Amino acid sequence: MTELWREDLIWEAVRGAELGKRFCTCEGYYHCLWGLLRASGAMKGLSSEEQILSDVMTPFIRRNSRVLIGGSADVGVLCSLGRIYGPSKPEFTIIDRCRSPLELISEFAAARQASCRTLHADILELDGRERWHQIVLHYTANFVDADHRGQFLGRIARALEPGGTLICSIKTGERVFSDQREALEAGFLARSRGDLEKFLSHRNIQIPDLETMLRAYAAAATTRRLNMSTLPEMQETLRKVGLRVLSVHSTPRTFRYYQDQGSGARVDSSTLMVATRDL
Repeated sequence: MTELWREDLIWEAVRGAELGKRFCTCEGYYHCLWGLLRASGAMKGLSSEEQILSDVMTPFIRRNSRVLIGGSADVGVLCSLGRIYGPSKPEFTIIDRCRSPLELISEFAAARQASCRTLHADILELDGRERWHQIVLHYTANFVDADHRGQFLGRIARALEPGGTLICSIKTGERVFSDQREALEAGFLARSRGDLEKFLSHRNIQIPDLETMLRAYAAAATTRRLNMSTLPEMQETLRKVGLRVLSVHSTPRTFRYYQDQGSGARVDSSTLMVATRDL
């Protein structure tokens, strides 16, 4: 079971970049660069949070559950959940509005003979006719504009079976403002560029227009940071869409890529919330 869900970060990075060039239309060349940034060590995937996720999810795991992964940059969330669920035979569905990660996941699943279904659609299009016992959002809400986050979570609530659970990871933190954008982008760009260029050089990988793409990625990442919610805001939004929060687990994280020179590293939180749709 462990081997089935073992990741190959180099393959994911290279193949993800190839598929991203063909299919990704996301802001900041997201799926072109994410795998490369993750494999280089510039960005972290779910593996560093897997133990706490397992501890939180285990009481809610049921055999033959229908599980929706709402948005996925690569195969990382699927592999982590595959290990967490173990032999309980979940039925995984991965939904994303971008075709690029779905193609990567489909290739991975075919090679490993892993059972999962991909759905090329926007979560905002979910109408409640299909429901899941558990829905996992791994920072997906951070990619939704603040003005649409309530609508987004409302669609998630409608797609959850009564008695089902939402496992929602989200980055939360204090407000930052638009006049800090330039410094935040510069910090992200300077620090991620070094890790990525070293990784590409060691493996003789050429990425045309890398600097342009990386600047666009830094700008998009900074926009997400500017739109970050506070924890009370997220809890209130979940309540408004009809979900009851069962537990909240926050872990402070130091983001060296958003460090302003001379001011120390910026500390936000990785917050894991469990919510349910009551019967």
